[in-house]
Amino acid sequence: MEKEDGTEYDKWLSFGFDAPKAKEGDYVEIQAETDAKGYEQVQSVKVLKNPPAKAAVPAGEGPAVRGPASGGKERSIHYQSARKDAIEMLNCLIEKDALPITADKAKAGQAKRYEELMALVDKLTVRYFNDTETQRILTTVVDEGAIEAEVGALPAGETGEEDDA
Repeated sequence: MEKEDGTEYDKWLSFGFDAPKAKEGDYVEIQAETDAKGYEQVQSVKVLKNPPAKAAVPAGEGPAVRGPASGGKERSIHYQSARKDAIEMLNCLIEKDALPITADKAKAGQAKRYEELMALVDKLTVRYFNDTETQRILTTVVDEGAIEAEVGALPAGETGEEDDA
């Protein structure tokens, strides 16, 4: 869940044994009270028709890259594509045994591999997303097709122009 300011709600909420009438993706207003043990007990859930207005983030604060709300649908599509491509690349690298990750088969090694792979997915996602958004890779990688073959001189007496005859 997300708070009105756009940050993630970091506490567990107890709804008791009754499922809330809201479904995933709904905007809701929740009233909760902290019980004697420090747990948040939901008192009421109100489904909202429209998303709540978010407070403006002062300049210089918050994330440098805004989400789809400010960047539009195109940025969202670029992100989704970058995420998918990052996972595909990692699958390829794993399949070819070309990825230096922890090889320990114990539970601790499994947990470490999970963390390493998730970090790599995130890192590649950001790289691919920024490459798409800025097209910066076009300025840093030489196009092999752009290298021109050296053209020799024309034979004597040839100009390379066609006759009008």
